[in-house]
Amino acid sequence: MLAAVDAIAWPVIWVMLARHLPELAGLVVPFVTALAVVFGLQRFYGAVWVNHRYRFTSWRWGKLLAAMLLIGAMLKLSMPV
Repeated sequence: MLAAVDAIAWPVIWVMLARHLPELAGLVVPFVTALAVVFGLQRFYGAVWVNHRYRFTSWRWGKLLAAMLLIGAMLKLSMPV
């Protein structure tokens, strides 16, 4: 169940980000939306039916974000006041 949520959440985030582009984006928003739907369906299929091969995107990007936050906190603490 968590894999299915992870598979759908990331394409939804991309569509939400594309919807915030200015009006001048033209065909970019529908193109990103169409790609997100296709990739979301592929990811959902992999999460539900081929679960043993599914890799959580949130875990992959979460580790990178946590490392960046840790480095930033260490840099902030090491700077003199």
